Amino acid sequence: MNTTIIVSLLLVIITTALLLIVQRTSTNVIPGQKISNRDPTFIIAGPPNSGKTSLFTLLTTDTIKATVMSQEPNVAADYMLPSAAKSFKFKLMDFPGHIKLRYQLFETLKESSSIKGLIFVVDSTVDPQKLTETAEFLYEILTITERNPEGVDILIACNKCESFTARPPAKIRDALEKEIGKIVERKMKSLSSVKTQLDANADEKDADNDALELNSSHGFKFDALDGNIVAMEGSVLKQNIDKWDCWIDERAVN
Repeated sequence: MNTTIIVSLLLVIITTALLLIVQRTSTNVIPGQKISNRDPTFIIAGPPNSGKTSLFTLLTTDTIKATVMSQEPNVAADYMLPSAAKSFKFKLMDFPGHIKLRYQLFETLKESSSIKGLIFVVDSTVDPQKLTETAEFLYEILTITERNPEGVDILIACNKCESFTARPPAKIRDALEKEIGKIVERKMKSLSSVKTQLDANADEKDADNDALELNSSHGFKFDALDGNIVAMEGSVLKQNIDKWDCWIDERAVN
């Protein structure tokens, strides 16, 4: 009798454990979707030498320190916002800007389910006519973020505004918009040229994944995207980032 009771109890324990394992697995894994970062996250990205890591250091330590080009992302797992949403904690991630290391950013964008905003840092002293590579980088980011149902809000943080040669944020935004429009147009022409060689369904799928929309009458416009794209001036060196702080705060509470 005692043996029977013990065996029955063991079976109940084993069955319960198996059910818990199955339930946990089904909760965390969605077929066809790879999500590894579920924390509310703010991301800092941009071309090399624009001031990304200096901004990350200022936001996390409230100080300015000399930085070198990073090979790995800088991560603050429990970043507390500076003002309005101070009680909220977020993950803050700063990614290398070198072209060979950008895959780290792209993978994180694809594998994160709660991106609150992306700060795209640019050097505002660069001639707007020389922003082609920066626009290509931003285009690659948008092809990922715009797959989200509501997109991802992006702040074009125009750094080094203290410099005499700094350009206005509106001019930098317009230049990036124009350059991305050229990229989108080239992509669409390329897709069109191979349309007869590909299955129609496969072609449409590639277009969705690799190209943003181009309005036939007005060209490419940031305003047509799901995510909100704004440009604001600031200076990490002078610790003049109040506008950027407010932008972060507004998205933290939403």
